[in-house]
Amino acid sequence: MEKNKKNVGKIIALVVSLVVIVTAALLIIFLPKNQTPKAVMELNVNPNVQFLLDSNNKVMAVNYLNDDAQTLLKDTNFNGKSAEQAAQLFVKLSTEAGFIEISTSGTRVDVTISCETPEELTQLKDKIIENVNSYFDENGIIAGAVVSITENVDEAIQKIGIQAKDTLNKTKKELLELYNETSKDLKDIALCFQSELMTFIQDLKDNAFSDMVALEERIDNLMEQIENSNIADEIKKELQKQLDTIKTEYNKRVEEFNNFVQEKIDELKEKSKEIYNQARKQLQQHKQNCKKLIKQHKEYFKNHKEAVQDAINAYRESLTA
Repeated sequence: MEKNKKNVGKIIALVVSLVVIVTAALLIIFLPKNQTPKAVMELNVNPNVQFLLDSNNKVMAVNYLNDDAQTLLKDTNFNGKSAEQAAQLFVKLSTEAGFIEISTSGTRVDVTISCETPEELTQLKDKIIENVNSYFDENGIIAGAVVSITENVDEAIQKIGIQAKDTLNKTKKELLELYNETSKDLKDIALCFQSELMTFIQDLKDNAFSDMVALEERIDNLMEQIENSNIADEIKKELQKQLDTIKTEYNKRVEEFNNFVQEKIDELKEKSKEIYNQARKQLQQHKQNCKKLIKQHKEYFKNHKEAVQDAINAYRESLTA
């Protein structure tokens, strides 16, 4: 009897261990990974959009820079797609909705990548061109991608409403973090309401919460003094008490500020729902209008592949001339 109890105990322990291992594995697989913003990729062919890329060159946020991009892409999930996959999907959707003419005599897709270290993204540039152009080749569309890589992160983030003064004295890493946080605020807010949110936030900073800047400066100053090796320990203890008090006050103000911002975000998200409903109807109409043209072009391409491919190659050469 005692032996059986020991065996049962071993089995239970084994089962519990397996459950723990499986649970841990599932958490690793399905929980969101801590993403670090690395670059902003902008695509423009009239629909104009920006994708925030993480350190693995995968999409972690999307911002529409004009109404056509919002209409076209609102219900498309790009998160987790590689930069080249997102670029190809963008031109595919643009073509199906008529923003890229299926029988164009030449359409240029401009892609700009803004990052801290352009030399690290040369392979990505080639992948994007290859993926975008392969879609055009497969469908007989005279079009091509032109990709440029730049360090002008500050210019890229100003396109989503961040003021130039807020980019001053910030590293490119800090600018990308700012872009990421702003993207979270703007998510699910229609383009026509985004400037209202940014103005609201700036007004809070300049008026009701203008004291936050002074508190930040005092915190930085106290931390610098505490880290000074020439200051006696007793004085450092007193400075630490002051720092703790000011941090508590600052954190309270930050919480109040965030509450005001969140209320405004919720209000604008609600107002955006009707805008998005209208956009969906417009997109369906665009697609319906293009169905016949796409079918006709496919038939033409099937019967004139060599001539169309020659035209595509000639156009691509003109882009690199």
